[in-house]
Amino acid sequence: MTALAVGDLLSQTPAAEIVLAGCGLRGMGLLTATPALLDHRLTVIDAGPRPGPGAFPGYRIQSNSTGSDFFGWVDPAGPFGPVLDDPAVRRLREHRGAFDLALLAGALDRFGDRLATLLPPDRLIREDPLVHVAVDKEAIGLTLASGRRIDTRALVLALGITEPAHDALAPWAARTIPSGRIVRDHLAALPPVPADRPVRIVIAGGSHSAYSAALVLADAVDAGRLSAEVTILHRGPARLFYPDMDTRAAEPHDRLEAVPDPARDICPETGQVFRYSGLRHRARALFREVARGRRQGFTQRQIPAIDDAAALLDQADLIVQALGYRSRRLAMTIDGRPWDPAGGQAVVRPGPDGRIPLPEGSPAQIFVMGMDPYPYDDGALTPTGQYALRGGQILAALARSPAAGHPLPLAEPV
Repeated sequence: MTALAVGDLLSQTPAAEIVLAGCGLRGMGLLTATPALLDHRLTVIDAGPRPGPGAFPGYRIQSNSTGSDFFGWVDPAGPFGPVLDDPAVRRLREHRGAFDLALLAGALDRFGDRLATLLPPDRLIREDPLVHVAVDKEAIGLTLASGRRIDTRALVLALGITEPAHDALAPWAARTIPSGRIVRDHLAALPPVPADRPVRIVIAGGSHSAYSAALVLADAVDAGRLSAEVTILHRGPARLFYPDMDTRAAEPHDRLEAVPDPARDICPETGQVFRYSGLRHRARALFREVARGRRQGFTQRQIPAIDDAAALLDQADLIVQALGYRSRRLAMTIDGRPWDPAGGQAVVRPGPDGRIPLPEGSPAQIFVMGMDPYPYDDGALTPTGQYALRGGQILAALARSPAAGHPLPLAEPV
């Protein structure tokens, strides 16, 4: 046997029925909502050292949701049930109001510990991210960064989101940083600032990420660690969270505030307005302070497009990009040809069956989980419903062949 053949054997992992690529909040949400997936030959791949926390340990900001939104989908009698009694999980779920994302990271870490006891060691792959997916008819072949290869019947992509440089800000790229850097690194993310005048900062965008960055700056100003003039550019109206429409009707509204569509923006489970995407807690309060002229040095401006603020951007010392996220994606080939799972768009979106629509009716079972910042509309599925729905779709796919209606044969190592 040649040295190359020996290396191929060593790099090949026995076939899996299902591979979950990415085990942060939404990957862990899928498993904890659908523990029956553990009854199959499941392999979990995560780029980090521990499944569960994902990127949350690096975000030193508060949540845009409440603690009770998390892990209500976990069956107390199921395999993840004991984790609900863990102090870190209970602190999260019982917390009222905004919370530091470190609290969520700690709770996810406990679920990751539990997952490690439920999977054989060779089925939990850490610090070796998936880098390539090759689809040949029904067969799915995966290649990891280390060169390790896995064959699987079904694949779930839960790779999360990223914040790449936005084309609209290309003329000012040298002075632009993503909002995530401010959120993670606070003032350490800023370049050297002028000593003789306030630093001129423009935040491009009006979403939660924009106001999370603005809060970092506002706190630094209040603490006397920064002198700044901050302009927040809104391309569209801002969504504000309300517990219900009656509460919204009883409050005054600012000119930049979005008007909710009752058919789309009201959660059918709770009646909450802009339940997931709406500004809340301190971000909401800061929006209103600025809108009403009560936050010195901070202003808002609505623009149809980024180019309409070119003069302002030309004068800025720093531009914070908060124009949204893209799905984190990887190289994929279908029958040997390159394939973009997002179809040239920013976000990978599944079809009604939860799968990525593949070309030419390919029957390969590739599902998407959490590759959109808001993978459900505010008036559509709750997280519990989304996780359970996707889990049910995957279980159904494992029970039958897409073409023949019977279980797919499992490929074995060469």
